[in-house]
Amino acid sequence: MKTEAAKTLDEVTFATTADVVIAGLGGAGASAAIAAAEAGAEVLVIERTSGGGGSTAMSGGFIYLGGGTPPQKANGFADTPENMARFLKATQPKAAVDKIEAYCEGSVGHYDWLMSLGVTFNERYFDGKHFHPHSDETLVWTGSEACWPLSEAAEPFPRGHKPGGGFVGHLLFDRLLQRLHELKVRVIYDAAVNALVRDEAGAVVGVQYRQEGRNMAVAARKGVVLATGGCEWDRDLGLAHGSKAGREGIAPLGVPTADGSGIALGQSMDAAIVGLDQSMITSPFYPPASLVKGILVNSEGRRFVAEDVYHAWSTDAILSQPEGKAYLICDNVNFGRPELGDIRSERKHEVVDAWDNIPEMEADLGMPEGSLVETIGNYNRYAATGYDEEFRKNPKWLAPISEIPYAAIDCSVGSAYFCCISLGGVDTDIDGRALKADGTPVPGLYAVGQVAPNLSVEGWGYASGLLIGGATFFGRRAGKAAAAEPVRHALDPGSKYPELPADVA
Repeated sequence: MKTEAAKTLDEVTFATTADVVIAGLGGAGASAAIAAAEAGAEVLVIERTSGGGGSTAMSGGFIYLGGGTPPQKANGFADTPENMARFLKATQPKAAVDKIEAYCEGSVGHYDWLMSLGVTFNERYFDGKHFHPHSDETLVWTGSEACWPLSEAAEPFPRGHKPGGGFVGHLLFDRLLQRLHELKVRVIYDAAVNALVRDEAGAVVGVQYRQEGRNMAVAARKGVVLATGGCEWDRDLGLAHGSKAGREGIAPLGVPTADGSGIALGQSMDAAIVGLDQSMITSPFYPPASLVKGILVNSEGRRFVAEDVYHAWSTDAILSQPEGKAYLICDNVNFGRPELGDIRSERKHEVVDAWDNIPEMEADLGMPEGSLVETIGNYNRYAATGYDEEFRKNPKWLAPISEIPYAAIDCSVGSAYFCCISLGGVDTDIDGRALKADGTPVPGLYAVGQVAPNLSVEGWGYASGLLIGGATFFGRRAGKAAAAEPVRHALDPGSKYPELPADVA
């Protein structure tokens, strides 16, 4: 979507006003709207699509929560906020420490808030290896908590919380939307915010949006919150910043409106942009979980990562291999066909072939003579001793590759299914205030969700649920902070407000 330069007050005529104006009705925007309305602010949400939901509604619905949630306690996982923070600091070392600590300290409270909205969690636990279990257990491993060296940075516990079976992001969003209706928050649908409005002092005091071929303007007495989603659908933007997600063969995962419009709006007010070189790129080769007992090798026949790490980490490692080529090698005992491609794309992790001996496999895959033979020999020795000398793969997933036939599954970029979510965006403080390059806030402007990186700033260390968790948690903080702002602009009290369009809910 094309955005415009920030408008001055003499360039627009306001059709109406609100205390807090929110651009975008996904998980982040809805959470910000709820918090602002509950704090007493008059809130108006402007949503580009006909119903909202964003990437949250189309997601699997995982929320990364810990520090001692009821499902964790019910299953004997003695997690603490401090332990959770140690893990996130290790897996996301470039993330703001104050944001990590605030999220971990507030994680149980955030769980309680979601439950108060009618989001339903149970106390059942899924103890398997799956990128997204279709069963309805709430508690799931959704990161590399149990993988070395992260397992030494913090005591490993599962923290993925899922409110139902299958892909249930829409259930989560429905509860947020229901609360908005209860609070009588106004929403304008099918309207795209394409410019911010600033006053003479450089504060954001409103937005311009386009609907049915014409531009309209809304005044924001206290602040504007950008919650329009990420930028994975703008491939050129990723390429310009060196993101691996710009490579051919990697598909955007979020909704098509995740085109970077909110980031561009932030830039129009000189907000600093950070992390656009980072994306969460994934290509899970499991389930079935038995495949984790195989080995990932590159075109040189060498291992390059512990196969039990979470799929974002293994995918990032694949992208760093020569020409992005990788094969999963397994034997008859642990063979299975990867499931992801069957549900997401025509691209699949295809079986290259099967062999009765390793030298022939090595030759047919074009690997240097003796390389794969040596790699598998070493790995079988690790399996026999229960200790992976190269990558410290958890002994639970160590098994010899010894029973014929042997198989190679193509996990290469351009062959297997790869998808991405952007992680960079507008730099913000802990309450979502947009920051300039010098660290000072842009008055009246907030950014939340994928518009602004919070907990997830490095793709390799991503854990499923961090984006929705961060979007809803920091969305709430931003909405509350915006509602507490002083009034910066108001329409003339004596003027008659024009009627809002008929589709305002």
